[in-house]
Amino acid sequence: MEVRTFDDLVLYMNQRRRLGYHPPVLLLGAGASFEAGVGTMKQLFQFTKVKDFDEFCQYIKTRSADERYIHLSEFLQTRKPADVTPGYRALAALLAENYFDLILSTNFDPLLEDALADARLWRKDYLLLVNGIVRPERLDVILKEPSPRVKIIKLHGDLFHRYMAWTPQEMEAFVKDIRPQLTPILYGRDIFIAGYSMNDKPIRELVVEAGGPNSAIWYLHPAEVPESLKANDRVRAVLGPECKFEELFTRLAKALDVEQAASASHQRAHQAAPEKAAGKGRTIDDLMASVVGLIPIDGSWKAPVCTGFVLSEPRLIVTEGFSGNRFKGDAAKVVTADKRSLDCRIVRRDETHPFAPILFDVPEGLNAPGLRLDASPLTANLAVRVGVAAGERVGISSGSIVEIDEKRLPIAPVGEIDHLVAVDCVVAPGSAGAPVLDAASLAVRGYIVAGSTDKPPSFMYPAYRWADAVRAKPSRQNGRRTRGGRARR
Repeated sequence: MEVRTFDDLVLYMNQRRRLGYHPPVLLLGAGASFEAGVGTMKQLFQFTKVKDFDEFCQYIKTRSADERYIHLSEFLQTRKPADVTPGYRALAALLAENYFDLILSTNFDPLLEDALADARLWRKDYLLLVNGIVRPERLDVILKEPSPRVKIIKLHGDLFHRYMAWTPQEMEAFVKDIRPQLTPILYGRDIFIAGYSMNDKPIRELVVEAGGPNSAIWYLHPAEVPESLKANDRVRAVLGPECKFEELFTRLAKALDVEQAASASHQRAHQAAPEKAAGKGRTIDDLMASVVGLIPIDGSWKAPVCTGFVLSEPRLIVTEGFSGNRFKGDAAKVVTADKRSLDCRIVRRDETHPFAPILFDVPEGLNAPGLRLDASPLTANLAVRVGVAAGERVGISSGSIVEIDEKRLPIAPVGEIDHLVAVDCVVAPGSAGAPVLDAASLAVRGYIVAGSTDKPPSFMYPAYRWADAVRAKPSRQNGRRTRGGRARR
């Protein structure tokens, strides 16, 4: 075990995000519910008129599902369910911003779901999976699918489904039933533990063993580390009063600069529906749905060779032109966020710059909302997101545009290239054509043309250089090469 600080935790999460690593898994325990107003186990014993856990188990195991619900319904809900606590609101914002995408919860209450509703995460963006209700063999399929992005698994059941594991035997059976499906999903992923004592042996074994030797276990607790974890060299312990659930997630959201972006997206979502219907992506999930992989169909390529993205207006798929040279004819394949492969065609190519855009039509069946194009001048120190859909590391990276001055750089194998802007981020191969977006508005400010895999900067071709070519009306048949948006004869 290694002791780390809260600042270490923030730095680690920032670095993972910058490098486009898969988000960690979050295990939530009863500590989260207690701070939000749900009673403690001691209060539950008093409520049930028993003296300890053993007596409670004797009481509850003889009750039917309906009897358990009637007895516990009021106790397991806060008195003001419409008032989402700051900690849960911050956690919902972190989920919306893709800092987490898989939550394992041992709680029966609806607090997390209430927070997601308050944050206006669309139903298509998250999935609630109640152990014991969802068939284990279906979990194997659902958990591997990229959409919905956020998945919440209630390991011990759920109040409103009237299916809850209370006794040790029930808890062990619940976890045993889904362990074969969860183990491959958790393998290799870091796991954060908050509000949980780790006294439950089946859960402890699942978390410790399923991640594998290369995953880290971050144990976040206000006081101490359980004896069962102290000898484990994969454990990173962050201890202190700031690790109580409410303070932990509010501070984490603030340190990761999520609060302002989240509240802005909430406001946009409240205004919402008309702009969303008009196809202007406003959330991280809209961004991910609008980023695609592109494959030439000459038979040489089985996987996407570059990243592209759907614009809302004009409704086109855009990628950068040098990678576009691999598309010899007019036809191509587009790979969507949910891994479907659809036919598309090249609308036109622009040759005014080596990295000028190549444009594809949006095939029927690709219902992504599309991203807004912002061709205004860049501002220094702009926080950005980069969406990648091809290559060895697919997902969202974070960074910033520190300096807005254009540069002339040698880019192999093209040569000396003008009008490039540095992006302080790291992206893996396959990122060519990936949209660089304003982190607050999620509007496209450029696309990646040269990615750095180990240390910043990467480089983008700014949107103000190619926006006119994208907006120009084609005057000849699809696929003809153009200069400045006009068809070449």
